[in-house]
Formats: sequence, C-alpha cells, structure tokens
Amino acid sequence: MRTEEITTGPRVPPDRDRPSQFWLTVLGDAAGAHWVLETRRMAFSSGQAARALTIRPGDVLFLYTSRGAFNNPTRDEAQLIGLSRILTPVARLRKPVVIADREFVIGCRLQIELALPLRGGVPFRPLVRRMQFIPRKDIWGAYMRPSLIRLGPRDAQVLREALQRTATRAPEPL
Repeated sequence: MRTEEITTGPRVPPDRDRPSQFWLTVLGDAAGAHWVLETRRMAFSSGQAARALTIRPGDVLFLYTSRGAFNNPTRDEAQLIGLSRILTPVARLRKPVVIADREFVIGCRLQIELALPLRGGVPFRPLVRRMQFIPRKDIWGAYMRPSLIRLGPRDAQVLREALQRTATRAPEPL
C-alpha cells in the first residue's frame, strides 16, 4: 500500500450555505480499513467517482467494515468502526492507490473523530431495525452493496450514538 498525495491544496472550510451531508462507506477489506485509519484519507475507485464527487468538506463519513473484510464471513460480522469528517474536496490522486488489488483514483483527507479497533467495532446487525435507509430489514445486506451510501440525519444520529456508547465502554489502551 502506498500513501499518495491528493492533488488538491489545503483544507477547505465547509460551505456554510449547504448543510453537512452524512455518508456511510463500506470497507470490504481489512487492508483498506487499516489504510483509511492510518493515513486519515479516503480513496474511491473510478466506479465510485460520480457519487464520491458529491461529497464536500464538512460532510460526515461513517466507516463500516463488511463481514467479509477479514476473509472469514462465517466468523466475523459487519461493524461500524469510525466516524470522520471530510477535510478536503474529493479530487483525483496524483497516482492511484492500490489496496488489495483494487485501484483507487480519487480521494480526500479525513479528520477521524472516533475510531474503534478493527474487529472491535459496533455490530451493525442490531442497528438495522432503526435504519431508515433500509426499508426491508430482512434483506438489509443488499442495501450495503453500494460502497458509498448517503444517510439521512436520523440514521446518522443512530450511528453516532452507537459509536459513542461503544467508545465510552472501550478500555483504555495500555
């Protein structure tokens, strides 16, 4: 994994005329989740570009790992692992980032506001019944297939509260 600079300049203040939007990104590989948390950057593939380019500085991005992210979907479960804020516009990377054989061509910088350990996040399944963006709770996994999901304020609040509850119960690192 290489960390590449984003071609944009310094941080851009949020657009005060546009309310912050809320997003959930599905990280389907542990290497990708680790890269996001370590570099404090988010990168998107060319297939995600159209949606990702609507993200603006000041928007909130929730980080979610799929149950297959650790290559053992029968043991692991989907988890919410973090909360971040977008610091820079989404822009083309000088050089694509390659993680787990996938190429990511655009990206942005993040301010990580809350991060839980990988495999130590908030289990997502119990939150499904409260999520408005998932109308059919029995097939909730299908709604997680787009890797970038726009959330409403109520869903964002449910996720924020779940992360904060778990973070306050987490033991202090040694």
